[in-house]
Amino acid sequence: MEFDFKMDCLKSKLDEISLERKISYDADRSRFQQLEERVKDLELMENGLRLDNLKSKLEEVSLEKKKTADADGSQVQELEDRVKNLELMVSDLKVELDNEKAKSSADGFLLVA
Repeated sequence: MEFDFKMDCLKSKLDEISLERKISYDADRSRFQQLEERVKDLELMENGLRLDNLKSKLEEVSLEKKKTADADGSQVQELEDRVKNLELMVSDLKVELDNEKAKSSADGFLLVA
């Protein structure tokens, strides 16, 4: 009988230890899941920051490109204006030259250009 009592005590202890182990395992598993979720959240946050950083860089590049395009457009316009001014000057000079030719032929002299 004493042997049966000791066996029952040992079985009871074994059941208790098994239950504690299961509880510990479940707690560890729960902590592991919590840590895994936190890691995922941090990774998402890091990716979000990277994405924000990339968007910011893209906006900077776009702004620089626009400034360059505006500056190039401004320079092109300035060059076009200068060409028009030169064309007007050449046209005026041609008119003056034609007038001088006409005046010289009227005086009996012919200018050869």
